[in-house]
Amino acid sequence: MIKEEVKVFKDPEALAQGFTEFLLKLSDVYPQMNLALSGGTTPKVIFDYWAEYCKETIDWKRINFFWGDERCVPPENVMNNYGMTKDHLFDKVPGINSNNIYRIHGENEPEEEAQWYSKVLLGKLMQKLDLPSFEMVMLGLGDDGHTVSIFPNQIELWDSKDICVIGEHPESGMQRVSLSGRVVNNSQYVVFLATGKNKAEKVRDIIKNKKDFFNKYPAAKVNPKKGYLYWFLDEEAASLL
Repeated sequence: MIKEEVKVFKDPEALAQGFTEFLLKLSDVYPQMNLALSGGTTPKVIFDYWAEYCKETIDWKRINFFWGDERCVPPENVMNNYGMTKDHLFDKVPGINSNNIYRIHGENEPEEEAQWYSKVLLGKLMQKLDLPSFEMVMLGLGDDGHTVSIFPNQIELWDSKDICVIGEHPESGMQRVSLSGRVVNNSQYVVFLATGKNKAEKVRDIIKNKKDFFNKYPAAKVNPKKGYLYWFLDEEAASLL
């Protein structure tokens, strides 16, 4: 049975505070935390919160930063997840050591980068079931039900035997390097972060009717069998639950 918990907060700022408290509790358990970050609007709010309020309260040297996915564009491109994190967090917190940052190089050839990042994860993370295992993966939820960079029209990538796969945005065609679903589900804690009314329908579908959407939305396939699944939602994203 999946160990799943839903936490609802008044607004994105309250969510950022609640998620930070959750992270601090987990950091009491893990001497070193390997954290896979997400892109998107909700993580941006969290990174801004950390930069403003958590320069001293989070022990940054005990966190290694990775990414669940990256768009195949260079860091200076506004679409790049690492570039967004750098602007909103890394450049503002002196305590974050650049040696603890393991980015996906969106400017490189996608297939080669996917193979290279797979080797990084194998070398840096503990392994469980012959796969890398993160202490925590932060996930976003796309309006179409995608998560990391596995989209509904490529849902078969979820079960790929590869550690990293190449997803392609169904409209723009932009390629992205992404963790496979097997790696996401091999994590100890998986946390969906969703805010806004536009997420409410998919949040309801996946939390309330997961079986009906299991083969339709990649996000419905998130099921850390040996770990824990949390949803951090604001009131708008949770409004249809």
